[in-house]
Amino acid sequence: MYEVSKKFRMIAYILVGALVCSTMCFSGEGSVFGELNSQTVSAAPDEGTTISGEETSTATEVSTTVPEVKTTSGVTPVKKIVPAVVKNLKTENVNTNTVTLRWNAGKNATEYWVYRSAQKKNGKMSKYKKIKTVKSKTTSFVDKGLKQATKYQYAVYSYRIVKGAKTHSKAVKVSVLTKPEAVEKVTVTKKTAKSVQVEWKKNSKASKYLVYRAEEKNNGVLGAYKYVKTVKKTKTSYSDKKITMGKIFGYKVVVQRSTGGLNSFSEGKIAKTVAPLDAPKKLKQKRVSDTSLKLTWKKVKHATEYEVYRDGKLVKKTKKASFVDKKLKNGITYEYAVKAVRNYNKKKTKSEAACIEANTSDMKDGTWVEVSIAKQMMYMYVHGKLYVKTPVVTGNAGALSTTKGVHYVRSKSSPCRLQGSYNGSSWDVTVHYWLGFTADGQGLHDSTWRSAFGGTIYKGNGSHGCVNTPLDAMKKIYNKGYIGMPVIVH
Repeated sequence: MYEVSKKFRMIAYILVGALVCSTMCFSGEGSVFGELNSQTVSAAPDEGTTISGEETSTATEVSTTVPEVKTTSGVTPVKKIVPAVVKNLKTENVNTNTVTLRWNAGKNATEYWVYRSAQKKNGKMSKYKKIKTVKSKTTSFVDKGLKQATKYQYAVYSYRIVKGAKTHSKAVKVSVLTKPEAVEKVTVTKKTAKSVQVEWKKNSKASKYLVYRAEEKNNGVLGAYKYVKTVKKTKTSYSDKKITMGKIFGYKVVVQRSTGGLNSFSEGKIAKTVAPLDAPKKLKQKRVSDTSLKLTWKKVKHATEYEVYRDGKLVKKTKKASFVDKKLKNGITYEYAVKAVRNYNKKKTKSEAACIEANTSDMKDGTWVEVSIAKQMMYMYVHGKLYVKTPVVTGNAGALSTTKGVHYVRSKSSPCRLQGSYNGSSWDVTVHYWLGFTADGQGLHDSTWRSAFGGTIYKGNGSHGCVNTPLDAMKKIYNKGYIGMPVIVH
């Protein structure tokens, strides 16, 4: 009887306990299971899965739900703690193929999962893919191997994994546009007195180009680069029409890429140049002696030196605004050209030439004629000043060449009939003006049968020794010429 009574008591205890447990589970009040089932947490896909990409330009939160965790009856489960979302997710050090992500730690996180969505060729965003697991002690990630000028979107989750139990925060997202590559080359292609032309190679990723300019402050030092122009992507040049002669200018071209509501900018590519220099002004010549001449001119702003040319050949580089040319020949006319030069970056910028003619003759009050065979030019000076300058054709090079030396006019006639023969050929022509200067019949005269003068005509199609001259020039020379007038041939 005692044993039966004992069994009944045990069965009663079990039935009472079951009834109490059943009541607690269904009501959810005060139970561990009730607390987990009623809690909604944020969840991310398991590693290796993807989520659809969403476009946004600022950090945002994405909410999902994790399935409930089942427990074995009678065993108290580990209480799950949901980590906080990361804060201040941002991008840093954005380059053409790398981006740095940085954030503030999510409380209670043991690691962070980073997902990425990339812009496709059609402009749409790809599905998110997990690319990195970052331990909780680190709150940054450098993404490498990216494409230039491409939009990327990142999602970062805070994860807490303790004894196999996983919880995670909502996702925070941020978008970024990698930098486009810089233009390959910037060059200054044209320089005039009024403008500088800058050109560069086309960049296929450019939405537009931004041009910046820096101007010389002093002694070759450039000031800050300042924005001056936005150029359409279809153009690859810029003309600067606000220049100062002789100054140094720097031009920087930046590629701007715009897509998906974002903008990014390439590194700037720079070209520097010196704006054209003014030609020397007030160039003057003065006879120093029978064999020397002095040239003077006004200094050119920003010029570092000057180049002096005599008859087309460089004879002097000087930092002064003057030059004395020595060891010349008396009675000879020389043609001088002076250029202003500025040296910068191992390159030279030269001005247009200022030109002048000078003669070593001391016949200041006289009148004479000079003939240059090499230049095929004739000059007449009246009272020491140049009166006529004209191209001519002298004697045919060789046996018929015009005789060099100092001659004097022997005969003067208008009109004049010229007759003669040489080596089987003869001539009989009448000219308007004649000034003979040698005993064997060489002289100055007009030659209306010629259509051109100067150059190298005398080499093969020259005269028989006379100086063939255009009619209008010969008329002036004849009117000022006189018997005994010097004629210098060289």
